[in-house]
This record gives sequence, C-alpha cells and structure tokens, in this order.
Amino acid sequence: MTTRPAHALGPVTPRVAYADAGRPDWIDGFVRRTFVAMVAGIREPAIAAGLIGADAFDRGIRALLRTAEPDGSFGYTFFKAVGRRP
Repeated sequence: MTTRPAHALGPVTPRVAYADAGRPDWIDGFVRRTFVAMVAGIREPAIAAGLIGADAFDRGIRALLRTAEPDGSFGYTFFKAVGRRP
C-alpha cells in the first residue's frame, strides 16, 4: 500500500457565469437552455427518491426562470481544476 495520493490537484480557479438583460444571449443560452434545463432534467428522479416534493421543485424552477426576466439577474461560479498523476 502506498501513502502517495493517486493524483495531484493543480490550481483551482473560479469561472463566473453572469447573465442579465444586458446579456440576452447568456439569458437564453446559459440560464434557460443550460442551467434551468439541467436542473429540470432531474425532476422525476428527485421526487421519486423523496428528496423534494413536486410543488417545491416546481417553485424552485419558477424562481430560477425568474432570474431570466428583464429585471432579473443570474450568477453562478464554477471551479476549474486539473488533476495530474504524480
């Protein structure tokens, strides 16, 4: 058995996604078609697993979509990292 890690993690850097009415391509392409679609895609499994009720899930989706309205804004931070084998 070795005590060395199986991989080494390089620098971790944030990647910010921001959308508002001034960035309509981001509203449609990222907020609606990527982020909300990704979350909406797990609706049935999440409800079936008892993690959340249907009404609460649907309220959450409506709240996410609200960020895409003309007076809304959406912000999310992803993190990028690179693993290297030592």
